[in-house]
Amino acid sequence: MKKIFISYISLIYIYILSSCISDYEAVGLKDMSGLLVVEGIILEEGTKIFLSRTVSVNDHSSEIDYARVANASIQIIDEAYNIIADAEESVPGTYIVKEHFSFAPAMKYALDIRVSDKHYQSAFVEPLKTPEIDEVSWKLNDDYSIDIMVSTHDSENESLYCLWSFEEDWEIRAQYMTALRYDPDVGAVVPNSPYGSDNRYYCWTSDYSKSLLLATSEKFKNATIKDHKIHKLKPVNSRYSYLYSILVSQYSVDREAAFYFDNLQRNIDESGSIFAPQPSEKTGNVRCLSNPNETVIGYVVASKKTTSRLFIPMAELHLDNLDDKGDYCYVTLDLQESPEGAYIKGYGFYEEIVNYNAFGVPISRYRYKYLRCVDCTYRGGTKNKPDFWPNGHQ
Repeated sequence: MKKIFISYISLIYIYILSSCISDYEAVGLKDMSGLLVVEGIILEEGTKIFLSRTVSVNDHSSEIDYARVANASIQIIDEAYNIIADAEESVPGTYIVKEHFSFAPAMKYALDIRVSDKHYQSAFVEPLKTPEIDEVSWKLNDDYSIDIMVSTHDSENESLYCLWSFEEDWEIRAQYMTALRYDPDVGAVVPNSPYGSDNRYYCWTSDYSKSLLLATSEKFKNATIKDHKIHKLKPVNSRYSYLYSILVSQYSVDREAAFYFDNLQRNIDESGSIFAPQPSEKTGNVRCLSNPNETVIGYVVASKKTTSRLFIPMAELHLDNLDDKGDYCYVTLDLQESPEGAYIKGYGFYEEIVNYNAFGVPISRYRYKYLRCVDCTYRGGTKNKPDFWPNGHQ
């Protein structure tokens, strides 16, 4: 039996803003390399689709390059075979429908996919209405981890099958604010305004959900999902630095899709494989029209999307002391180095000390700290402040 690696996005079939791909190992299947994997959810406000293939570990080519399926043609079509929208390839294997459109009443939709000389198509599915998110809440645990939970309900008292994805953003800070920095582009010491856009004290970073998040109201009363945990923050972590935000997106799926996703996630959790035995033999709702005997992995759904954003003010809650700054930031170094030499060795300015010689001429001497302590970009942050950020930091 072969071992097969499948390139598979952990958040299965959900519209997410990243094209990062992770690997899962499937054991005990014969001749399962090269299967097409289709991931995506049809949305009115822009759709992202991922194409990849299962990869044998015996293949010595690059797994990522081999797994991603490039140069495909993908369209959203309706039940009358009208082309609703075309997808553009952004990076190999990732296809984006940029234009927005509105679902027509009583109309079903599908993905039409052409890869080389083969023609694939998902089943026509009816877009599902998604209820609003009632609340995204959080709870601080005794170990200072934070659980993030979502609640929703269907006002028409119908059973809910929900999928979620999320995007995280958080503001991080350097340990120390400094008035000077070495700019390697100009080869000189330049002012580092604490409150200007050129400072290295405030930064932002982001992440996204990487696991399938699924729940059903069948476990609750009155078509309600209450305080379902979708994420956990663990200290020590830069998310605790100052201000944290999470945007939760919610999608409705039908019972058959929920059953498929649930089995898929169970297989991944229990065996690391999407090919472990399932109560249902279905591989999804995507078929190869050119060769009906070809196995295709994928389940495409169409859904409305609802969202809700939560902010957690770590600084106000005195949780910023759980930030992973590092004890070494308390070290101040008096180096006999030029500013350029110190920068090359990984040090940043802490302060400038000015002394005067016997002739009254000022002589500057610099004291340094590690760059990570005075430059937030060395902590993984960027100066790309999110448009929705609620404070005036730059």
